[in-house]
Amino acid sequence: MKKLMLAILMVVSLVLITIGCPQPAAPELITARFSGWAPPPSIPGKVEIHFFDLLHEKVGDRLQVEVFQGGTLYKYQESQIPLKTGAVEIIDFSTIEYYEWVPEFKVVFLTGAWDVDELMTFLSSPDCKPAWDKILDVANCIPLAPHPAGTFYLWSSQPLSSTADFNGLRVESGNFEQIDIVKALGGSGGALQVFDIYTALQQGQYDAAIGTPSIVLGFGWGEFVKYVGVQPWTSNINYFLVNKDFWDSLPKDIQDAFNETAEETTQWALDMFPGAEAGQLAVLEEQWGIEYFSISDWDNVVATAETAVWPDIRAEVGAEFFDTALQYAGIDY
Repeated sequence: MKKLMLAILMVVSLVLITIGCPQPAAPELITARFSGWAPPPSIPGKVEIHFFDLLHEKVGDRLQVEVFQGGTLYKYQESQIPLKTGAVEIIDFSTIEYYEWVPEFKVVFLTGAWDVDELMTFLSSPDCKPAWDKILDVANCIPLAPHPAGTFYLWSSQPLSSTADFNGLRVESGNFEQIDIVKALGGSGGALQVFDIYTALQQGQYDAAIGTPSIVLGFGWGEFVKYVGVQPWTSNINYFLVNKDFWDSLPKDIQDAFNETAEETTQWALDMFPGAEAGQLAVLEEQWGIEYFSISDWDNVVATAETAVWPDIRAEVGAEFFDTALQYAGIDY
């Protein structure tokens, strides 16, 4: 009986001690929303999924990110204000559109200048920091995890054999540099949101469009454009942009997890990209009947860019910044 009483007293004592001692607080749940423009099957769409799966492995349920892909939360060119204000904490955005926020990013889509490795090197260099500082100022964000998003090709309803075939050709050109090139070669062009190009091709507003295999597959352009030029116009890089106020609010270990995830995702994407894009082209050949053409005087496209478009860009972004960027591309302009 004494042993029983002693055991009861010990249990009661432990309970009282437990009640009297402060308990460690449960980790605060951090929530965020992500807005991506790319459809899930596309190369950037797959990178997005990989990034957040890897981040969850590192931080568990402490951070819960609601992921919206394919422009279902914010359309591609509507995300600057939501990102700046924190209405969305993270987006995936293409450097080929950053020029709408900061003019210096016009150098990232110079036709005939860039391949993936050169562009990634420049974007990560100290020489590009002035442009990133402006991105921080105008959109209140920091960049993470650069990753290839695709190679821009000309997709057409008819094959082209030379630059003479641009005469009268209506091209959805994606950005102003490509529009000006097409116009200088005798065609006409415009730039729509990527979500609207399918309808424009369907309704015959354009004969051709410049885009990546991911875009063509993801948005169904293959119904209307059955030919693709073999010459690449430029490479496209995406970044995850994180609202700066949200970033500053994160515990250091969560920030460290973001940075580790970003580095690992960049390498994963670089390793994955060549085979993935080749696979997309194969799907377009097999399922959509895409055929290839080659522009015999492609050098004329590049020369037109260099003479008719680049001087204005150089004047706008500054000769030093422009010329330094082209040094990374191995071009003496």
